[in-house]
Amino acid sequence: MRISTAWAQQLNVNAMNSQQSKLAKVQLQLSTGLKVSTPAEDPAAAVRVLDLERTIAKTNQYQSNISTARGRLGIEESALETSGNILNRARELTLQAKNDTLNSSDRLTIKVEIDQLIEEMVGVANTQNANGEFIFSGDLSTVPPFAIHPTTGEYVYQGGSQQRTMQISPARLVADGDLGFNVFEDINSTSPAANENGKRSIFNTLKALSEGLGNTFKATSAEITGDRFLRYGLDYSDPVLPPTTFELHATAAPMAPIAVQIDLTGKKFTGVEDLAAEVNKQLAASPVPAPGTGFFGDTILARSNGNRIEFATVATGATSSITVRNSTPASGSFLTDAGFNPLGQSNKGSDLPALPVQVFQSQLDDVLTDFNSAQDSFLQARTSVGVRLNALDDQESQNGKFILDTTATLSETQDLDYAEAISRFQLQSTALQAAQQAFGKVSGLSLFNYI
Repeated sequence: MRISTAWAQQLNVNAMNSQQSKLAKVQLQLSTGLKVSTPAEDPAAAVRVLDLERTIAKTNQYQSNISTARGRLGIEESALETSGNILNRARELTLQAKNDTLNSSDRLTIKVEIDQLIEEMVGVANTQNANGEFIFSGDLSTVPPFAIHPTTGEYVYQGGSQQRTMQISPARLVADGDLGFNVFEDINSTSPAANENGKRSIFNTLKALSEGLGNTFKATSAEITGDRFLRYGLDYSDPVLPPTTFELHATAAPMAPIAVQIDLTGKKFTGVEDLAAEVNKQLAASPVPAPGTGFFGDTILARSNGNRIEFATVATGATSSITVRNSTPASGSFLTDAGFNPLGQSNKGSDLPALPVQVFQSQLDDVLTDFNSAQDSFLQARTSVGVRLNALDDQESQNGKFILDTTATLSETQDLDYAEAISRFQLQSTALQAAQQAFGKVSGLSLFNYI
């Protein structure tokens, strides 16, 4: 077969270009340390590398979440320990106050320290982390969990209703804090001053102790509070919903029992304050049937208790009572939505004690019992924190091993074997040199050399 000089030249050039391309590829691999420089070289390997890198990045985020959760739980554990110490000191002072040999001046001295302990307890309950987030506010971490109610003067919970959770593995979440409502407020109580659910906050317990030490006794009004958090309001504006009504019943001597129906049909409330304002508006506009007795707003009032709705009598004393129930026939779902018993819920006020000394001693006994319940609440919370901290440690170790194994797989997939690559580099260099030398020899051949 006859091969032209031009074709022979082109074949040699193509051979050298091919060797140069192979050599350049090996040089790029050696400079980057990667087997695959572009997805076109090995699409399957490129996809696997992306998946592995994404998995490692996600697991590193889980490790970061673990570190954040551990920090918040560590702060909470310290806060709970401090709360327990405050409670122990309050218990010591309460036992000291039960001594009948103390005079009123001695008890006032104890009251001063109790008032200071109340402030310390509130400060602990409103603990913040380095980012300014409130540890015990749940999913409303920018809102202080406890604040003084402007009407009642009591501390109320205004934080979130859900615990904050952080993902620490593909299928595992851990709460990075506890709700202040569960720890400090929703505490079992045997005291007559407990709410209708048999609960009394540690702040109200300490406040009752302070008032008793100051010989400040007072009659209380009847109050009922819903259990549902209504920070984001209620919506009954949908026309397909049935009418939404409920009834409030109250007694306050010397008046006869009264009842009024509240109609929320077609209304939307942006928050608990908005809801309370609407109820009070209807109460103020509804005259009591008996002549000369004014309006229902003179007897019953609605107000917020943190993020919950509360109904109370204006009058105080044991003859005052308040009841919330469904209308007859039952209409709408307000009671359930607001966290009241669907069958109705009632409570009574209390009178000024006739024998303050005996009442004071009984009150101290109730305080000590409630302190025990509060201590149990703190210990349960600390136990839960400890369990979660252990879970974080275990998951962190597991995630670390997973990252190590995945990184090894990634290395096998994309990292270059330098020994093998250097051998190929030397081979490609030799091949290129041979091609160049062959081209030089062939290009130098000519018949004119033999004429």
